[in-house]
Amino acid sequence: MFNKLKSRKAPLSLDSVSNAIKTRGTKGLSPEEINAKNIEMKLINQIGIPKNSIVAVAYDPVQSLLAVSTTNNDVRVYGQVNVEVVFEFNLKNPITFLRFVKGVYLVCASAGSGLTILSLHSKKVLGTSSFPGTVTAMESDPSLDWLIMGLSNGSLVFYDVDRLTTTPFRIDNLQKKIMPKEKMSAVVSIEWHPRDIGTLLIGYSQSAIVYSLVTGEIKSVLVYQLSKEHRAFQLASHVSHGGKKKLFGGAKEIIPKLKEAHFHPNGLHAVTVHEDNSIVFWDIASGTILEARNIFDVNIHKNGTPLEVPEFFHPIETVKWVCGEDAENTKLIISGGDPNATNCLHVLDFGYTLKYSITSYEKQGEFYSQPQSGQRIIPLAFYLNKTEVQETVTTIQPMSENGSPYFGGGHNPSYLLLVSNLGQIYLVSFSEGAGGQGCTDLGNVILPTSISFVHPPLCSLDVQQVRRIDWYSIMSNRVSSGVTSKTKELLYGGVSADLGMGRKPIGQNDLYRNILITGHERALIRFSDITKGEQQELEGIVQIGLRETLYDHGDPKSLRALHVSCAFENRELIVGLASGEVVICKFGKNTKNAGISASKDYSGCETQHENGNAKLLNISDRISGSITSSSTFLPVSLLQVTPAEPISVLKMSDIGFAAIGYKSGRLVVCDISRGPAVILNLENIKEHLVSIQGNCYPTSIEFSISEFGNDGYSSILLLVGTNCGGNLVMFKITPMGNGGFAVSFADKTAHLNYRSSEGDGEGSKISQLIPINSVTGTSAVADMSTFNKLAQGIVIPAYVIVTSDRDVRVLKLPKQKLSHKVVDESCLKASIVNYRDKGVVLAILVKSGFLKLCSIPSLSDIANVKFPSEIYSKIKDSLESGMASYSSLLSSGEMYVATSPTESLYLATHEKSKFKDEGETDRLFDENAIIPPRPSASALSWAKGQISYVSVEDLANLIAGPNRKQSKNIESQLAFNISPENNQQNNYGGGGSGNTGYRPQQRRGQSTDKVDPYQQPVRRGTAGAGAGIGNQGFMRSIQNGIQSVEETFNDYANSASQTFTEGVEDQKKSMYSAAFKSKFGF
Repeated sequence: MFNKLKSRKAPLSLDSVSNAIKTRGTKGLSPEEINAKNIEMKLINQIGIPKNSIVAVAYDPVQSLLAVSTTNNDVRVYGQVNVEVVFEFNLKNPITFLRFVKGVYLVCASAGSGLTILSLHSKKVLGTSSFPGTVTAMESDPSLDWLIMGLSNGSLVFYDVDRLTTTPFRIDNLQKKIMPKEKMSAVVSIEWHPRDIGTLLIGYSQSAIVYSLVTGEIKSVLVYQLSKEHRAFQLASHVSHGGKKKLFGGAKEIIPKLKEAHFHPNGLHAVTVHEDNSIVFWDIASGTILEARNIFDVNIHKNGTPLEVPEFFHPIETVKWVCGEDAENTKLIISGGDPNATNCLHVLDFGYTLKYSITSYEKQGEFYSQPQSGQRIIPLAFYLNKTEVQETVTTIQPMSENGSPYFGGGHNPSYLLLVSNLGQIYLVSFSEGAGGQGCTDLGNVILPTSISFVHPPLCSLDVQQVRRIDWYSIMSNRVSSGVTSKTKELLYGGVSADLGMGRKPIGQNDLYRNILITGHERALIRFSDITKGEQQELEGIVQIGLRETLYDHGDPKSLRALHVSCAFENRELIVGLASGEVVICKFGKNTKNAGISASKDYSGCETQHENGNAKLLNISDRISGSITSSSTFLPVSLLQVTPAEPISVLKMSDIGFAAIGYKSGRLVVCDISRGPAVILNLENIKEHLVSIQGNCYPTSIEFSISEFGNDGYSSILLLVGTNCGGNLVMFKITPMGNGGFAVSFADKTAHLNYRSSEGDGEGSKISQLIPINSVTGTSAVADMSTFNKLAQGIVIPAYVIVTSDRDVRVLKLPKQKLSHKVVDESCLKASIVNYRDKGVVLAILVKSGFLKLCSIPSLSDIANVKFPSEIYSKIKDSLESGMASYSSLLSSGEMYVATSPTESLYLATHEKSKFKDEGETDRLFDENAIIPPRPSASALSWAKGQISYVSVEDLANLIAGPNRKQSKNIESQLAFNISPENNQQNNYGGGGSGNTGYRPQQRRGQSTDKVDPYQQPVRRGTAGAGAGIGNQGFMRSIQNGIQSVEETFNDYANSASQTFTEGVEDQKKSMYSAAFKSKFGF
């Protein structure tokens, strides 16, 4: 295909001859010759994630990295703002299981393709392995070498991640041992004991079993069985039979199928979740049910009134048992199970767990049925769903900032990362300090660039070149208002690589910055400085969350930011919403927070100005949310047209005027800087295009300051392009005596697109208007410096380049058509490029995979730059579908090519060099981020024999056997270097001086005065309570004594480094006895 295109030469067309005649004697603005062979195109960066594509996630709080797998069969690993490494796989099925292991490994599993072990150090595949059967559950521990795979036959297989091999160690189907008459069950869940690496909680369809790896024995069996008199029996029977009634009577007893089983963070209790939405809490040691409940009903395992069968049964999708900084302070987060809604999470906030040794089963049951700190709902605003499938949250990934990877990642989480069945991703703020309240206003949280494209989903994208002085003045204002202390990154891991920008693009201009402007669902706007292909600094990001200030009219879809235009020189921003409203923002600092405004309509807002059915409302008193914390673009006014009309295009100029075009044909012009005021409300642009048929409306808008015709002076011109054959309507904006401005019709040029037969179709629309100075080739777009010289009568001669799908024209306003080019392959995007300061050329991105460089004003071909095959393969679908028309071409010769609604490729054109750029990728692994030691069990658990101490070395000998092979990879040594075993000075309780866990402040060079992730456990004691025998004094004294003994024993247990033999067991018992006696003086 490319060879054919390459050899094809454009014949001298009538257009070419006509252009040559018309432009003869006109000074050419372009270099006479450019050798296309000297220009090459390079792929610099790829940003974004395919929409609705998230399959699985994993988070490492020690390295502070996030991994995401997508339906595109790739895995993306993210770190601080711009750190991103993409692993692409040639698999039939996407990766459905991700887990970080020992800081340096990323375990990936796919149903049909087996295991893949990735190195975060070398960013390569270390090894692959096929599954030993159908895998139904998997588990790993962040500090251990082992991946446990549960199979469909109920057995467990262990894989050695460090040595990349399956071990000989197996565990047979345990449920078959205790229930030999029941059907063979697959393993449905596996969880490592949070405080004992020698114990597992294994879930089968009808039981959960606590199993000791050390002794090879079943320690406890948890079977949730209901009889007819139990409250949950009827509902459980209904669910198990699929909602159908049994013809010949039902069973007298039923065991609801188990879905998940989890340990309490202290390891003494467990919770099982069943298909009838029962949530059952257990005492592990005795296998006793403490409480069975669902989200709203309690004591459902007891006799009583049967539970109602709900009209809509929403199954529990998943639960997470998380804890605060003190692991005894816990919460259960539940997704699903609410018959009324799926767009929420339920939180059972249990608070501090009762003392195990002195609390009866009955009291513990009450503790779980009536959470001490209450029960809450975290509402979720799901994104726009274009399918008929009901969206539910299927994955809850807690994200902690304290560097602790334990307790299933749920140790004092700051955020909850949620994945839905539709492949969407959601982030909810969730902190112990806020009482576990969820918050979705994330205006102060900086996400990785690519994730920010889908959270919330992208609605509009543009890259704009902004004068460096204008951008940095905004940034300095924000820094001085304290933005740095009020915003934080979600991730701190990794180090960004230089993107190989040693060679400058062909039109590089250091006076400008490339600013990425994105509009999202939920009225969120983001600005990012991506001058070097990606975000460089935290300060170079502006997030403007408008949702808390605006009213959604009862429909969240109305707050989609479909159009965004910003004048950085004038610091004014307009945002066009799906509701047809336009939010007008000005840069400043808000001194007051209006509180919750989103639920109130605009009836109380004063009207600032009105013109026909268009009015401006003052919404400055409604400002609330994260935008109140520092200097930013504040929503001060709202433009409404009654009745509401969808917006087709809008433009905010650098001289204070804004123009908005509507699909109805309406054109509204506002003076933002000197008003705000509506200075034009034209009901239909066709009033000036009487010969045009069909639904004609504005499709492109630009403001220019230039000479109009032979006026002999320059004017402020508003240029409006339309569809219906491609028409250009020109207006003049002139000053009035009262200091205001008026808009008047100046002229029109119709049928600029020869495909005018399409009527009101989009194919014939004018897509871009590019005014340039006809003498210098510089931009003639209106700016403040030129605006301020208008009174001096300056004359700026100008051309206007008009582009549409197949036509490119150069006009001299109002009507002189200097040149015309028909683009056979479809013009997707065009831009003026300053070629090495030798002159300007018109760069046109065409469908066939070329960047055409044309001379100005004659539009003759100078060079055709072909996309390299590796780039073309990535953008081919986008070019052919027209998605690439949403791309951005910059005057520097850089391109951001849209490949999907939420993805872009950053390309640069530059002259060839003898020296090749090194394709270095971002660094992920931090060899100084040490994994903290595992939490240890309580002294009572040790003393009672509930815990069998086993060292990491002993566990390795048990699972891998005595002939475990040596590792050949450097990753094995790196993993050992940051392991708890190699850093034993960092004992549990943070007594060591080493770097336990992740230190984002150290990476950023800030203060390191931070509490260690694990403090020496301090029991909530009875200091100051009476120690006498009377009343409760003696019990308090006993309790205090037990706490002290537990702490004493904890220190003993932590220092142990080998398996307890029988002799050590005797020592342990005698030590416990001595400690107890010495405490009480017996």
